[in-house]
Amino acid sequence: MSRSLNVRKPHPGEMRQLLELVEEPLESVTQRRAQAILLHNDGMSATEIAATLKVHVNTIYADLHAFDAEGVAAVHQTRLPGAPCQLTSFQTAEICRIAEQSPQEFGLCYGRWSLSKLRTYLIRQGIVHHISRKHLWLVLKKGGCISVESSVN
Repeated sequence: MSRSLNVRKPHPGEMRQLLELVEEPLESVTQRRAQAILLHNDGMSATEIAATLKVHVNTIYADLHAFDAEGVAAVHQTRLPGAPCQLTSFQTAEICRIAEQSPQEFGLCYGRWSLSKLRTYLIRQGIVHHISRKHLWLVLKKGGCISVESSVN
């Protein structure tokens, strides 16, 4: 069962713009958003639109609410995937500083860092609360601390 959806219908001028967008060879996300609005205008529920366009119903809700708030301009907006980075510049610098030193300098018994060992050390020292190995690798690479061929694995 779909939840209630209080989203305005497009005005005639907006309808023309949306119909043009659907017919133009555009990015698929832009076309999908325009189609979702047009299908909503035709009386389809968000659940039905999601099934028709083969996307999650929450995506349709987000598209329709964005249209309700911003009009046709919402169709063209790009949304950034994923959560924003939560590391401060201090944390990033500290991660790089530690990664560039030998683990033995911190009283550890191994000769070089692995991503798992570095991650564990950073969490135990309270430098970060949590970080995935993949994100840690990206931070090190972006900070210039490692190259793709680096020994940190």
